[in-house]
Amino acid sequence: MIKELLRYALREIRRRKNKSIVNITGYVIAVAFLVITLSFAGFSWTRTNSALQYTGAQLIGFVYATSHEDAGVRFKNPDHEGFFVFNNPIGLFPLAMVEQIRQSPHVRNAAPLLIFSMITDVYVNRSWVIAGFDPTDMESIRMVGCSSTEIVDGRLIESDDHGVVLLEQTFADAEQYNIGDIIYLGDEEFRVLGILSPGTRPAKADIYLRLEEAIGVLNTRIEQPVKDVINTVLVDGTSALLMRNAMNDVKEILGFNSSTIGYGCFNPAGAAIGITMRGMKLLGLIVFLSILLLILASQYYSVVERGNDIGLLKAIGWSDSNVLFQVVAESIIQSFIGALAGCLAAVLLVVLFPVGQWMGLDESLLSSLSLTLFLSAFLFTVLAGALAGVVSAIMSVRLKPADILRRL
Repeated sequence: MIKELLRYALREIRRRKNKSIVNITGYVIAVAFLVITLSFAGFSWTRTNSALQYTGAQLIGFVYATSHEDAGVRFKNPDHEGFFVFNNPIGLFPLAMVEQIRQSPHVRNAAPLLIFSMITDVYVNRSWVIAGFDPTDMESIRMVGCSSTEIVDGRLIESDDHGVVLLEQTFADAEQYNIGDIIYLGDEEFRVLGILSPGTRPAKADIYLRLEEAIGVLNTRIEQPVKDVINTVLVDGTSALLMRNAMNDVKEILGFNSSTIGYGCFNPAGAAIGITMRGMKLLGLIVFLSILLLILASQYYSVVERGNDIGLLKAIGWSDSNVLFQVVAESIIQSFIGALAGCLAAVLLVVLFPVGQWMGLDESLLSSLSLTLFLSAFLFTVLAGALAGVVSAIMSVRLKPADILRRL
């Protein structure tokens, strides 16, 4: 019986060829529009996310010290030397805590930093700000401390460099240092390897050098030498959306009286990502409802036009279940053909119209098309067609043969 009903449904589709073509074309347009719209939305989301995800997602963490004694060491000239971040005294903590921060799910990477002020001329109470970092971990340092894009002369310190420093440009100009000059720190001499532009950075110093060499310089200015300690951690967050979580994780690991400083732009960056995400959800909902209404309207008018035929079928003995199955089968067959053709049409349109190039992007919109997207659009369309068929079938079984026959 089911086979006969399916055969009749196919025969009815062929018999009402023009109407069937219109219905199938509607499915093709709907599916192609759905695939292209969602792929474009996904494409835009990916591009926006890649551009803004790490915007402002960098910070430094440290522990405040209420006095010089709380810093954990005593400098030879405490009035002009010490550990400071933006003129606030900070204390030392073990280097091993950096690894704990790296384990946070909201932290992409973390790197150690030792920053302090020291007297370089005992006859002049003038202090310089020194920062020691690990040049093997430039990924975490690039946005918080220094990066290759900020080099105005020379180059960055690399992992195999020793006895070299980077200078802040304003400091180099004021002290009249150039590339290749020798600068004396503690008991050692260092060669100027590069000069950095005076940009805005959470971790800012006059002189940058390797961490172990910075500890050696520090030990010449304190009463008890130290090792394997730092006072600042450079943190690269996983996303601007999760910066609050990263800040809280860093504070929790560093403990009492700890704090963080970063770029405030993570708030607007995160807001922009959130707006894009909500816009995609709203767009998907609008597309979903529009296509569903289009399919329902198409099937509704199909049943209205076939009212006489359905009435005759019921008059010759077709049961309500047979009529319902036949109408639903027609709708599913049409939606199946239309969904398949719509997916193919979407691929052709994406290939023929280089939207990515029109937007000034190197990547093609074709890269955003995925098997998951096609399967989702295909299944959704077939299910929507089945739903529309059920609604139309319910309307059709409510038709009374006597009323229809009187109108013939």
